[in-house]
Amino acid sequence: MTDGQGWERRNEAAYGMVAWRRAVMTCGSLVAWHTGYDTRAVPGPSGPRPGRPDVPDGARYTSVWMPVVGLLALAACRAAREADVLVDDVELSALFGWVDGAHTGTLQEGLLETGELRGRTVEGWLKLIGDGKRQRLARQVLDGHVMAHIADERELEETRDGTPAPVLLLGDRARAVRAAGIPDLEPEWAVDVAYARAQVDRLDVALRGGLWTPTSRHREYAGLLHRTLIAAPDFPSLPEGVAGPAWVQRVLRMPHLDSTVLTLTELPAFVAFGPRGAAGDPLGAAVGSVVHNAAGTLVKTAADLERLWAARPADQTVALWERTHLPTPVRTQVLAVEKVTAELGTVLFDIAGPDSEQ
Repeated sequence: MTDGQGWERRNEAAYGMVAWRRAVMTCGSLVAWHTGYDTRAVPGPSGPRPGRPDVPDGARYTSVWMPVVGLLALAACRAAREADVLVDDVELSALFGWVDGAHTGTLQEGLLETGELRGRTVEGWLKLIGDGKRQRLARQVLDGHVMAHIADERELEETRDGTPAPVLLLGDRARAVRAAGIPDLEPEWAVDVAYARAQVDRLDVALRGGLWTPTSRHREYAGLLHRTLIAAPDFPSLPEGVAGPAWVQRVLRMPHLDSTVLTLTELPAFVAFGPRGAAGDPLGAAVGSVVHNAAGTLVKTAADLERLWAARPADQTVALWERTHLPTPVRTQVLAVEKVTAELGTVLFDIAGPDSEQ
């Protein structure tokens, strides 16, 4: 087992929070997906969902399933520290032995920083670990995700390169369910993409219908931004012989779009089109909705993938790395964001004129 303080510090450096808090967030995504509980910031219509009569209400989720989140998070921290890896990088299969197996009896042992004002005692951890029923529920959550991952793997057959299937990591599974959303509910990112598309459509209709006439500043701004949007992503650099753009480059491009717009709109000539500009400007609204809202849904994913890419073994192929860390739901999200970004690029070209390609 690794030194506890060193392991805690590495997690804080990677996630900006203690390992326990990161584990609670990650395992919370797994439990919400398993139960169907709606944790979205912008939920749809409230009330019973005909397709999911088994979904717990708020009171039951709090009393029954939140303790399961805690048990899984504690197991993730113990397993990750035992393996000397970050919380997200622990193998999902390793959690079985901790939540309902050989190591369950030792879960309460050892210090663990929680970020809480009062540290948890052994008695507090034992209360969280609970009884056999809670432990069986935690195992059911893990079983469900393993089975779902096997199904998702079949969709990535074309990425196989003759190597064995990669192990399923806790963070990779959480990334998949966050992108997929709760079964029978729209994922959170889809709301932001739909909003961005509505703003782009509004700009396009206003331009083509003569309801809005761009100024020379609008045209200059549109031209500069159009060149950014049509540029092929090239970060991070790929190994020699690997053709781009790769999925990792396509994801990491998204935060770059946001930073480019923020930099441009700090210039006096374009400040009116940025967050400190006129709220009613249709060009500024469309650009902002795409790069801040739609592309912004991939910022956390990009940060995680950039860290994972930096740690990629030199002998691991790009195809296997992407198969491991970019599950199908994440790719679906990337494609949706790229589509609305391309739609914005078309309108920007119309505003800027042919010179925007130069």
